[in-house]
Amino acid sequence: MKPAMTVRSLARLPRKLISQLGKVTDQSLAEKFGIPVHKIRVERRRQGIQSVVTIAWTPAQIAVLGTMSDQQAAKTIGVTRNAAFSKRVSFGIPAHGKSRTQAAYPWKSSDIKKLGKLSDNKLATQLGISDSVVTSKRNSRGIGASQPFLGEGRRPWTGKELAMLGKKPDTVVVKLTGRGRRHVRAKRECLGIPPFQSQSQIQFTKKTFAGMSKMTNLEIAERLGVTIATVALHRRRLFGERRRHKK
Repeated sequence: MKPAMTVRSLARLPRKLISQLGKVTDQSLAEKFGIPVHKIRVERRRQGIQSVVTIAWTPAQIAVLGTMSDQQAAKTIGVTRNAAFSKRVSFGIPAHGKSRTQAAYPWKSSDIKKLGKLSDNKLATQLGISDSVVTSKRNSRGIGASQPFLGEGRRPWTGKELAMLGKKPDTVVVKLTGRGRRHVRAKRECLGIPPFQSQSQIQFTKKTFAGMSKMTNLEIAERLGVTIATVALHRRRLFGERRRHKK
């Protein structure tokens, strides 16, 4: 029964873990995947994979990593290729030469100039490649990621624009600033400014709407400096149910 249990337990080892057997130490894999080290050791030996040879790395040897292929570095240092690979990865040293994803796309100088100026996602969309290819290329050039574009509706508020909040209906501020309604309302509420309330000063009669019969509620609200809801309410009250939906 025990051998059968062992087989089942080994079958559950992650494929990613198995692919790294012999490339990094058994102990490192055990800590990374949270699996007992003896199970990893048994599976490695079962597949006939040699363990990583632990050597006392010198600064000079580490300096070689990444300057040539892992195979060449291993011969230069006098270790196995897996040992060179493992040490390079543990230090976060990128592999020598272009990665497969970088080599898959023929980068033009005009494309490279856009790295870090456009977001990786936007540039990837323009070039018709994946985000990871752009990110890989940018990182290989030591170029930082672009700052997220705030867009027209999220540009910094000016003092003149802020002065409108609460003194004019949000709908009017939207038209004057070119911002979205939600953005205007959120900014006003963030600053603790109550909504525009001057509509109470207007005495709404039929004369108030003189010459506006063909105007929409939004257009009237902007002319009078009140909310759309206020216009709709008084048009309904003054002109009856038939005018309720009239624009």
